Order: sequence, then structure tokens, then C-alpha cells
Amino acid sequence: PGSPSWLYMILIAVTLAVAAIPEGIPLCVTISLSIGCSDMVKKNVLVRKLAAVETLGSASVICSDKTGTLTEGKMTMVNMYAGGVGYDVDGKGFDPTVGKIRREGTSEDAGQELSVRTCLLSAILCCNTTLAKVKDPETGEEKWEPKGNSSEAPIVVAARKVGFDENVSQQYKRVLEIPFSSSRKMMLTVSDVSGRDVLCS
Repeated sequence: PGSPSWLYMILIAVTLAVAAIPEGIPLCVTISLSIGCSDMVKKNVLVRKLAAVETLGSASVICSDKTGTLTEGKMTMVNMYAGGVGYDVDGKGFDPTVGKIRREGTSEDAGQELSVRTCLLSAILCCNTTLAKVKDPETGEEKWEPKGNSSEAPIVVAARKVGFDENVSQQYKRVLEIPFSSSRKMMLTVSDVSGRDVLCS
């Protein structure tokens, strides 16, 4: 009763057209989806394919993510587990000079604990990612930026927080590397530690 009479007449006409000529169904569906697209554009929603409108009409929950819009596109380490103890990793982004590693529930710096250092040493020796300061061409500011695998960057940053420098891989020469594969779901590296009485202090 609340809809205009002309709209009701259009609906009747479309119904009769579809009933009389079945070939008109695809045309009616396309027109309906196009109207749905135009309504969504008015609400700043961009639809690339008409079929997506029909799917969106039956959706009750939409979970979306866009790197750079909803997220920063940076993976960081916030917790780690070493020697049977949980640790919190402070800091934000890739700056290793900001934040520290501390035991869960405490504020004391645990970056020099042997379990933390040995865990991060073995982890960083498996990484091929490097971390260095680069100059932003637009702002001229220097910022820390990793080069390599994005999943290895948090490990490198955490290792730098406890004092390991960029030359740690040269101190422990790598003699074998088996890259990550989807079948093995792991990466393997072998480092030469011969002639050392202490691996990590």
C-alpha cells in the first residue's frame, strides 16, 4: 500500500513479460542487478561483477581486510616462548631501538636472558631477511625497513632488540639451506659453529 502505483504497474508488466517470454528472464535479472549496483555506488561501494550483488544480498556478515587501509601491512612479534617461559615483545613497526622483551606480567627487561638470546639466535640464523635504515624519498625521514620475506621480518627485529647485529649471519657461516616448501612446511639451515666453546652469551 505504501508503494507508488506506477511501481506496481512496472512489476506486473515485468511479471507478464517473463511469463509470456521465458527468454526475458536473463534481461530482467541483469536489469535488477544493475539497479542494485547503482544503489550500492550511491553508498560508496564499488562492485566489479554483477553476480556479486546477488551474493551480497544473501550475506549476513561481511569480514573484509585491505592492507594499507584496515591494516598497516606490517607483521610484528608481540609474544614469544623460550625455555618454558612466556615473554612479551614491546615496540611497534620495524624499529629495533624501540621496545624491549620482558617476561609476561613483569616490566623487567629480559632481553639478556640466555633462553631468549639462544631462541632468537637460532631463529635469526634461519632468516634471509635483512633490516636497515632507509631514507624516505618523499619526507626525507629515515626509517627501518626489512628486505626479504615479510614473515621473517618480526624475527629479525626481535633479535636486533636483544643486541644481535646485522653481521650475525657472517659470524655463524651457513653451510646448507633447504628452502621452505609447502609439502615439508618448514625451512632448514645448517650453520658452522666449529671452534666455539660458547654459542651464545
